[in-house]
Amino acid sequence: MKSIHSKILFLHGLDSSKESTKFHAINAEKKYCINVDYRNLNYKTVECFYHDIIEKIKPDLLVGHSLGGYWALKMSQQHRIPAILANPSLNPDFREDYAAIDEHDLDHDIPQIAYLELGDEVLDMYKVLEQLESYMQIEAVEGGHHRLVQPENLNHLIEYMEQTFIA
Repeated sequence: MKSIHSKILFLHGLDSSKESTKFHAINAEKKYCINVDYRNLNYKTVECFYHDIIEKIKPDLLVGHSLGGYWALKMSQQHRIPAILANPSLNPDFREDYAAIDEHDLDHDIPQIAYLELGDEVLDMYKVLEQLESYMQIEAVEGGHHRLVQPENLNHLIEYMEQTFIA
């Protein structure tokens, strides 16, 4: 597998961190992940934090898992950056100030791909597939689980994005 040259910002999930197996599986020379304590920060604070980080890092691609997938969707649209979402949480319910992802968040022309392991025991990936399939390319695999059995599968999607959409 060749190395990825794009600058990637990985957005981890709830109760996760830059020690995530998903982050470490990404075969990129320039990859970044900043730990965020989602449980103790309100939506607006996290939103401002990610805006600032994106302005500083200037990533070519966002990759997000679970709640990080939620934020990758939001930031992808607002900053016009391609994104890959791995088993994204589209309706976070751990805080009241997080609105569910809806058509407004999805109906745009920014390249996005969803990687779904359908055996997710935490989130209903069949429901996620149904919600996203009209808006983006999806790679869905049978089995797996929420933490991803095969996080290395993200690499070929990153390579595809790099070759197709990133200058």
